[in-house]
Amino acid sequence: MLVLPNSRFLHIPKTGGIWVFHAITRTGIPLQRYLNKNGSQHLNFAQCSGIAPFKFTFAFVRHPLGWWKSYWQYKMGVNWHVNTFNHNRIDQECASDNFHTFIRNVIRKFPGHCSKVFKNFVGPEESPIDFIGKYENLNNDLVAALHCANEKFSEDDINATMPTNVSNKQKFPASYTPELESAVREAETYAMRRFGYE
Repeated sequence: MLVLPNSRFLHIPKTGGIWVFHAITRTGIPLQRYLNKNGSQHLNFAQCSGIAPFKFTFAFVRHPLGWWKSYWQYKMGVNWHVNTFNHNRIDQECASDNFHTFIRNVIRKFPGHCSKVFKNFVGPEESPIDFIGKYENLNNDLVAALHCANEKFSEDDINATMPTNVSNKQKFPASYTPELESAVREAETYAMRRFGYE
């Protein structure tokens, strides 16, 4: 999580948060970075409830189909966390070097997981955080969020920030069969509907 003078950013995994950190750093906006007890920057809404709770809060979501592809490609590049100390059940129970096998495992064992992750960060529909942007429009939505929060910055600095933490899509290609795409869409109906990805 990042805390800025007038706002705070909740970093949902695989939604461009590392780029957001670099972009905000580039602007010179003062910020504090908060990690959870495991050293992760992914503090969800409940975990950060006591940290600057009244500041304008923003986060970014991503199309579930793209989110799962990115998750798999990232894990293929850095390693699966299959040890019991990490408590990452997705990795422990679904890891596979075959994308289709991974997706089948996820759908069978953790249907709707992406939707649950998003909801844990942005809150329920009846009381969401202040601004929910989209990965697919990350640059413009970050600019919009910072303006909404009345942060002082130059849009040129945001626009000049290069992509970071990008998975190797050539080394680890991932594509859905029509059947798997349909199954993911069904499993992630909540996120698809709520965030306008239908």
